[in-house]
Amino acid sequence: MMSSSLKRSLAALLSLLCVVVLAACSGIPRSSGVNQGSAVVPVENDAIEFLPAGPIQNGSIEQILRGFIEASSSPVSDYAIARQFLTPDFASAWDATTAVNVDSGLRTVSQTGENTGRLVFALTAQVGAQGNYAEINPAVPTTFEYTFQQVDGQWRISAAPNGVVIDRFTFDQVYQSHPLYFFDSTNTMLVPDVRFFPAGASASTRITKALLAGPSQWLAANGAVQTSFPEGTALVADTVPVTRGVAKVDLNAAALSADPAVIRRMKQQTSASLQSVATINSVDLLVDGAVLNNSISDSASDVMPPPIDSRPLILTAKDFGYWDGTKIDTYGAFANVMIQSQPSAISIGTMTNIAATLTSQGVSLVRNGTAQLVDSRSGLIAPTVDNFGYVWSVPADQPSKLQAISTDGKIQQVDTSWASADRILSLALSHDGTQVVALLETNGSYQLVVSALVRGERSIPVALGPLFTQTLSDGAPVSVAWVDATTIATVTVNSAGLGLVRAQEIGGQSKELSSITEGTPQSMAGANTISGLRVLTSSGILLSLRGGTQWQTAVSGVTTLAVQQ
Repeated sequence: MMSSSLKRSLAALLSLLCVVVLAACSGIPRSSGVNQGSAVVPVENDAIEFLPAGPIQNGSIEQILRGFIEASSSPVSDYAIARQFLTPDFASAWDATTAVNVDSGLRTVSQTGENTGRLVFALTAQVGAQGNYAEINPAVPTTFEYTFQQVDGQWRISAAPNGVVIDRFTFDQVYQSHPLYFFDSTNTMLVPDVRFFPAGASASTRITKALLAGPSQWLAANGAVQTSFPEGTALVADTVPVTRGVAKVDLNAAALSADPAVIRRMKQQTSASLQSVATINSVDLLVDGAVLNNSISDSASDVMPPPIDSRPLILTAKDFGYWDGTKIDTYGAFANVMIQSQPSAISIGTMTNIAATLTSQGVSLVRNGTAQLVDSRSGLIAPTVDNFGYVWSVPADQPSKLQAISTDGKIQQVDTSWASADRILSLALSHDGTQVVALLETNGSYQLVVSALVRGERSIPVALGPLFTQTLSDGAPVSVAWVDATTIATVTVNSAGLGLVRAQEIGGQSKELSSITEGTPQSMAGANTISGLRVLTSSGILLSLRGGTQWQTAVSGVTTLAVQQ
């Protein structure tokens, strides 16, 4: 009988062969001439590295240009293969790291003069020097110009735009998303900042260097998100080696200015940021080779929110609680109030044991078994609570009139970044209370935006940072929900009446999930994973996403789907 280990080895070999075949296909030119396809090798877990061919002997300008573009898919040894297509002087000057330009793979490569060439492609996404990813929709037609000269009788590129061009298939194989972690304005919660880096041995170095460079601009504005590393902190050597699962992060002397509280936060940021690298189990923070205060723990568990209950929290005419698949597990602390008032929207603070509800009277704060009306303005949308005990409320037609209301009834006006918006359709706070996502309408157009939150003394919400626009499906938006710390989901209804559900990694890629073909979506809630998404229809049917491929009825007779914070 074949052993399990042998079975796994054969399965892995077959999987790799399939990838090689696909990669070879992706290396086929789109016009004249035939190039050798890229080889691939496995790295880390499921990631692969492309190992393209070098310049062919006596290649034409078009062949050399095409080969250079294909070779740019491999970042191994600082794009060593791609640099073989360049003149010696330009090989040391070309900066491949300024931008990763992602296209569909449909390109036009041509010779435009005696020593010039041109690449035309449709830009669909771009990754910046620090790993920041931006989707571009619709795609933008882009033209790159190249200059060539003879080197020992062979055409080589002597001038070219910095950065690389890579097709979507190859990008998805070579690059991986990694959340970097920085602290919120109160230094109490870690905030994820998604970046994209090539997989492989260089991942730990690229992540650490980007971490030391600081948070993305949209997060850092107004001090909403900050780093704990002292100014000027950098790696001593341009590498973060990983030995037996331990990453050695050796910093310069600037790190010595940190006190123990700051060192702890530095360790927490580093440990959390490198946890997405499969080969790393722990991190050693050093200064000039010496371990930095080894007695200070790097555990980040107390500055990251715990997962919420994966079961849907629902209200019916007779009960309120978690649906376990066969019955409702009554939520005793809130059941009586919810059943009696039958609110149209509910937000539960699982860490604060408070709730916010929306009824015809307005928004109420619920705690200790009683409801207190805290916002009676007309036209309010579904409220939310945060993990610091504030109720958030805003009228649909006055999106800039956003209020955060404390448990003692004090109203804090929160400055928004969407002053030009006509309406706000849905609002949701991240589980860690550090980011706000909203569906807006301006001049008849819809927009999905996320902002970092600035808090003041006693964690009072003060203002939202700049808007960071995300991808939104066609149609009229219905609801937005947080899936996990880095992912949100939206549901829209298109002109054909279909419910379109899209998952969006903030600062990353988005993907369309299965459409809802029966019933009109009314609200949505998330619970830790994509499979934890639930949608409530206007007919009281609660839908769950089974296997990521189909929406199925979980339970009927539901009046309200609660959001857990």
